[in-house]
Amino acid sequence: MGRSSLLVISMVLAAMFHLGCEEGVNPIVGSEYPFTLWGFMNAGADTQYVRVFEISDQLVPDPGDAIDARVFSTDLTTGEEREWSYELVRFDSLIQGHVFWSPFRAVNEHRYELEVVRSDGATSSVVTTVPPEADFQISVDFRDSSTVIPVHIDGDIPNMVGFRVTYHAVNVPPVKAWPIGTAIAPAVQLPVTIGYDNVLSRQGDGWQLEIDMSRDFIAVRTWYEFNCLVTPDGGSAPDVWLRGIEFSVLAADSSWAPPGGTFDPNVLSVPGTFSNVENGYGFFGAGMGVLEEWTPPAQASLAAGYNYEAQCNYLFPLEQPECMDPPVPCLGDNVTDLWRIWLR
Repeated sequence: MGRSSLLVISMVLAAMFHLGCEEGVNPIVGSEYPFTLWGFMNAGADTQYVRVFEISDQLVPDPGDAIDARVFSTDLTTGEEREWSYELVRFDSLIQGHVFWSPFRAVNEHRYELEVVRSDGATSSVVTTVPPEADFQISVDFRDSSTVIPVHIDGDIPNMVGFRVTYHAVNVPPVKAWPIGTAIAPAVQLPVTIGYDNVLSRQGDGWQLEIDMSRDFIAVRTWYEFNCLVTPDGGSAPDVWLRGIEFSVLAADSSWAPPGGTFDPNVLSVPGTFSNVENGYGFFGAGMGVLEEWTPPAQASLAAGYNYEAQCNYLFPLEQPECMDPPVPCLGDNVTDLWRIWLR
């Protein structure tokens, strides 16, 4: 799968309908329907994706085995038929999902039928129409050291769905580790995605929002610490540096209209609340996935809390207590016994 296309689909599906770790649980327990599906025909991508959940009579975690399903699509405008390929995709360190894909570009104003078929013939299906091509421009206003970034989307777009900002940062390991000669944890880039649905608003003939880098930095650094990539503040490797920002959103038509006009996961998680699937649950729409990449000014990244200077650049580590941490942040609290093992 292409990284950009998979990024758009995973963000829209895993974040717009954010259910945390519960995404790994078989949805809609006890239903007679075979499948729940989430996805959209993306006129802005060369490959199409749909995520499929089996509906089970038991509330148990998804074991990650291959799913009993085949996916077919038909372009009802031209009659072209396709069978989609299957892949088990890991969205992050905790969540994986059954994703079907097919390499073709959805055509504006074409009508498509998607069918998910079980081996016994049980089928969930949906019909969707790709909206007309939208003409729009995206502009971003970087202001030196300002950590608030205004974003403007100008054009005739009926709906904007699943706005996400992904921070591509990297941890900053110390130059040296104590005891001398021990390995230093490597630098790792771990994308962290922040949802912005609740702040995207109409402005004249377009849409606008403000990205808050300082607020988001707290989430980025917390996720890095949770994944054992940085030490707590005051340790030997507490810092993260920002390499770039990606923003993704789905330019959609008015059919993407959840109850109350808001993509509230507490509402959308209720079976049948927001669904266009026949003999199943979920939603499969159409639109154009948009992906933009930016590099904020270094001054703005520093002001938000990021730092690129490695700590513990020293000749005599015993003179710097903060550099006495183990070289891997999460090796344990009893570092004295750990050092004794290393020094044998």
